[in-house]
Order: sequence, then structure tokens, then C-alpha cells
Amino acid sequence: MRFAPTDEQLELSRTAERLLAAHARRNTLPPPWEAIPQTLSRELWASLAELGLLGLGVPERLGGSGGGVADLCVLAERVGAALPTLPFAATATVAAVLAEHADGPATRAALAGVVSGSTVAVPAWETFPADMVPGRRAGSLTLNGSAAHGMLAAVPFGLDAELLLAFADEGSAPARPVLVELAEPTTARTSVQSLDVTEPMASLRLTGAPAIPLGPLGAPTAARLLTVLAAELIGTGRRALEGAVEYAGQRRQFGRPIGSFQAIKHVLADRSVQLDAAWMLVREAAHALDGKRADADVAARTALAAAVEAVTADALQTHGGIGFTWEHRSHVLLRRARARRSLLGSPAHRLDVLADRLLGSALRS
Repeated sequence: MRFAPTDEQLELSRTAERLLAAHARRNTLPPPWEAIPQTLSRELWASLAELGLLGLGVPERLGGSGGGVADLCVLAERVGAALPTLPFAATATVAAVLAEHADGPATRAALAGVVSGSTVAVPAWETFPADMVPGRRAGSLTLNGSAAHGMLAAVPFGLDAELLLAFADEGSAPARPVLVELAEPTTARTSVQSLDVTEPMASLRLTGAPAIPLGPLGAPTAARLLTVLAAELIGTGRRALEGAVEYAGQRRQFGRPIGSFQAIKHVLADRSVQLDAAWMLVREAAHALDGKRADADVAARTALAAAVEAVTADALQTHGGIGFTWEHRSHVLLRRARARRSLLGSPAHRLDVLADRLLGSALRS
């Protein structure tokens, strides 16, 4: 397994870190209580597009910046640590699906808009198949010809989105992926409360919204989605851990830093090892995808199971009461982790899915 990043990936990570740090200096985390963002950060979005980072992982022949899933995961990890108000993983998912189905002028045009940053495209996670995203099925869509109808309860960056990737029911046939154009008067939007304050949500009511049916998603595309989400989640976990280690070295009790107490230092050390191991599994899954290996799906699900297990509430608990205050970023990181766990499933669920892939459901029946 290759774990060491290339020189290009190191430079990509440094570039992303500088860009995100400059944005963070102007946008505090957490945001002020009275000014929780409801839409994405357009300035940072434009900067990512200008650097070609929204097209990372999309082949150059399709207008992207090239690079593989390993490169995309490096960027996702940095975004997960910074937690800007951006639909990064969501956009990467839509771009991957559009690249897989870029055989028509409509999907090619949509992909060009996503890569350039001129079009905001997000997935309706609540409509995705349960073997990909097992979260609560709060909404549904139906497809009637080339028109989509239905109600979606919580779409990330739904107030910004211009295109929606969703799975829609069509008669008695299995749900199929569709690309839906979101515009008045066929789309009504309402902001809804989100657990993750860096990922605003909106409910959408669609009444005859123009839709483009797509073909089935290939297994590599689904595995890519899970791998990128795992990389982003590990970035969040690492930042939470770094903050906890720093605080444990500063906070003193009984004349000693609390980080010297076994009950704290052992937990933080274990969490560090867990996150490093999960990152190695993400790297391995990315290389499996880039190498078009047959075990890429299992590798992606293994990485996601490890990432979900590794990101816990230990960092917030290390901070004690101050970590629960609005002004401290610890709770923001935990909110993201809990929101992702709600979306992707618990560690036990992820392991069950992985067991199905490795052993077959017959062994568990």
C-alpha cells in the first residue's frame, strides 16, 4: 500500500491550506449566533473555481483539471479540517456522476458549469439508495417523462443550488438517477434548521421541474463518493483532535496539565492512532479506485467504516464545559461529525454493510 503523498499532492495540500486559512481569518468558526450562514461562501467558491479545484478528479478531456481520487481526497481532507460553508463533497459527487454520463450535450454542459463554478449542483442525499447513503428517507421524487415532482426535506445548500442530483421513482421501475433543474416557478425553497452550522439546509418542493434521466451509477462512482466523504470526515476529526491536544497541554488541574493524566492522554493517543489508520485506508481506497482494481468498492467501504468510527466526541469532552459554549469551535466539529454519521450510518451499520460485501448476506441470515 502506498501511503506517502506525492510532491504534487503535498503542494496541493499546502495551497488549499493557505487559501482556506485566509478565508477563515475573515470568517470565524463558529459563526456569530445571529449570523449563521444560510448560503455558500461565494468568494471562496470563486477562488476554488479559479484554481481549478472544483474540477479536480474530472478528466481534462471533459473540461476538468485531471488528477485522480487520491488527489481529490487530499483536498477533501483539508476542506474537512477547515469546514468552510461550501458544498465541496456534494459538488465532487455530482461532478463524478456527470463525468460518468457525459455522453450527451446536456450533461456535458452541466459538467462544464459545475467545474467552472458558475453552476451550483448538489445531491439530494435523502433519495440515494440505502446501500450508498443509509440516512433517513425523509423525502422522495417521482419522474413523469422529463418532469420531476416531490418534496425533499433537507437538501444541503438548497437555497443556492441550481442543479440537483437525485434518485426518482418512475412507475414500478427501480429509482433512477436524474439531474433536475431548480428554478422558479417549478421549485419552492424554504430554509430549515441544520445540525451542522457549516452546511445550511433547505426543503424543496418540486412541481414539474425539468429533469434529465441518467443511466445507472457504476460501482466505482459510488465507491468514489464514499471515499471522498471519508477523507473529509477524517480532516474534521484531525482538527478536533489537534484542538483537544493543545487544550490538554494548557489547562491545569492540581498543578499539572490535564494532558498528563492517563484518562485523557491515553484517549487522545488512541484517537490519533485511529485517525492515522483511517487515513491510510482512505489512501488505499483512492489508489484502488485510480488503479481500477476489483476490490475498490470493499476498500472504500472499509475506509468509511474506519472514518466514522474514528471521529468521536472525545475532543469536545476533553475541553469540558467550555467546549459546549457557542463561541468555541469544538462543538461545530462535533456537529459536523454527528451530521455525517446521521447521513452515512453508525459504525455498526457501516461494518454490517462491509460484512455483506465481504461475506455475503447469506452468512448472516
